[in-house]
Amino acid sequence: MLYPLYKYAILPEGVFKIIIKKGIKFIGTHIISLAVTVFLVMILSWLIEKWGFFAFSVVTSVIYFALFYSDGWNWGRLEGRPYNEIKESPLRALKASLIPSIIPLIFTILSATNISNPITTVIIKLWYFPFIGFYNSQENISLKEILLSGAVLPVITTIGYFIGTKNFSLLEKISFRKRKSKQNSKPSNS
Repeated sequence: MLYPLYKYAILPEGVFKIIIKKGIKFIGTHIISLAVTVFLVMILSWLIEKWGFFAFSVVTSVIYFALFYSDGWNWGRLEGRPYNEIKESPLRALKASLIPSIIPLIFTILSATNISNPITTVIIKLWYFPFIGFYNSQENISLKEILLSGAVLPVITTIGYFIGTKNFSLLEKISFRKRKSKQNSKPSNS
């Protein structure tokens, strides 16, 4: 008889399911960022030709960070509400973001044991394409670079989750200031 995995976990059933669902969602977000990056290669080819892949990777990594920060922030804001049944926990966000981190771990093992072949190398390059300009060589990505690239997702997501639980939004602060300054600069109709 097969038992559900959550029975072996330290977490309650509902929380365990949330972590698994969010982890799978993070993999989906990563795939979306890859699609955006491939699309940007076509649009920003002039940038790549003029300044190389480093400038391109600055643009794509900002988008990558924004996507995962937003995912973490929205999740944190939802769980940070006072009437929510689930108590907020940045550790839960870290656990969920470690699910997609299994992929760089597999890449690291394949590279460290020299099992990787040209197909694996292409998959690794494609998986971390948003950061390709930051690597020492676009031909071979080192183990350190694979691990550092894999660590970006858990760090950014956990920071976003934590800030979301505090209900702090920089964009809302900026737009509020702009609205307030526009209201103060409008002449009164008296």
